[in-house]
Amino acid sequence: MVFVVDTKTLVVQSNRLVEAKYRLSVEEQKIVKILISQIKREDEDFQEYEFRIKDLAVLLGMEHKDPYGVLQKITERLISRVLKFYDPKTNILLQASWLAGALYRKGEGVVSLSFHPYLKPLLLQLQSYFTKYELGKILQFKGQYTIRFFELQKSFLGRNKKEVTFSLNELWETLGLKKNEYEIFRNFKNRVLEPARLELLDKTGQSFSWEPVRQGKGGKVVGVRIIFDGEPEEEKAVAVIENKPQLEMELDQKNPLPVETPITKPVAINGSENNTAVQLLVDCGVSPPVAEELAAAYEEPYVREKIALLTAHVGPVKSRAGFLVKALHEDWKDPEIEEKKRLEERRDLERAEAERTKRLRAIRETFDLHRKNHALHHYQQVPESTRAIWRSEFLATLTPILKKRYARLPTFGFEDPYYRAFVMQYKLASLDLQDYLRQAGLNLTPEEVRDLRMS
Repeated sequence: MVFVVDTKTLVVQSNRLVEAKYRLSVEEQKIVKILISQIKREDEDFQEYEFRIKDLAVLLGMEHKDPYGVLQKITERLISRVLKFYDPKTNILLQASWLAGALYRKGEGVVSLSFHPYLKPLLLQLQSYFTKYELGKILQFKGQYTIRFFELQKSFLGRNKKEVTFSLNELWETLGLKKNEYEIFRNFKNRVLEPARLELLDKTGQSFSWEPVRQGKGGKVVGVRIIFDGEPEEEKAVAVIENKPQLEMELDQKNPLPVETPITKPVAINGSENNTAVQLLVDCGVSPPVAEELAAAYEEPYVREKIALLTAHVGPVKSRAGFLVKALHEDWKDPEIEEKKRLEERRDLERAEAERTKRLRAIRETFDLHRKNHALHHYQQVPESTRAIWRSEFLATLTPILKKRYARLPTFGFEDPYYRAFVMQYKLASLDLQDYLRQAGLNLTPEEVRDLRMS
């Protein structure tokens, strides 16, 4: 049976598979996720998943003239690629290829694929400890490592962990990198971390920030701390919480959760409860009268900023109150805090640009659909004799190879993407973008309209 892939279908996999050690190209990863999306919850064994090659080519965004040959190379590599996962509970090290095999039926234009049976515990009969998301989420990615960081984000957020620290060895092994790859950390940042972070931000609006973990006097980078953006409310239930695997237990030991500071009731000053800024100052040793004067002179965020400076100060402080009063009056700055502010501002700008790009992409997709339906309506009004002339003119524009392909078809019409592009460009009046925006009640800036036309 040929499977029809729906991009809304869920990819469901064990968190252990998310954290397994492997390295695949972006096309190889997408093939794996397409296969996973076809697994049903009640399946007790892997099936042979049969697909039309042209459907897979579209899903993978292939623009190659020979998708058949390209797909053969991809599946051949998936048969030889190895993933590794060690389960400390069973003391078992799993080493398995992704595919048990691939069967191409050349005359029918289909391929049958099947997972290696060793992958069953990671993909079948999952009752808990798994991560899931819509297939379409990852099909949009073009970066090799974006999918891995997207899945790590889903997995850790699903376990209520917004941040995780990897040693470089752990991160290299998880991403399937060789030990001598990216010996200069800057190259790893520029070719792996930043491209994945920026593409996630651009395509989903949800990404991560990171900072190097340094050691010793020379400040050698020995690890990476990753902080994931929180998920939107509607997506918070996507990943199911798992009992902590070995990797997470090790990370927890290195990064224990901070001890919560009990909340104290505001003190009463002059017989009444004063504002939060007064309370914060009093807690730092400032006398109530002085605290009231300072709270009247400075806004609460400014007071909190100077208290953070006091908290972060390294070395002995003669008087916490005196330090704080002077910091307020002289507007002392913490270089690290200022740098974090700049980083946050830059992230806000990046997020705003990503939101703008996402909104324009959605408008463009809707416009393209309306334009296609508009053209189809007019095409259906054209007499068959005229359509026959158009088909002849279209065939005259093709290369010999494509002409042979169309010669094997009994007929073709508006549903054929190449022929449709031809008639929409040369034969039918096209729906104008400005007309569509006006009809849809969308008010865009000239720059946004320009970007839409260029997209």
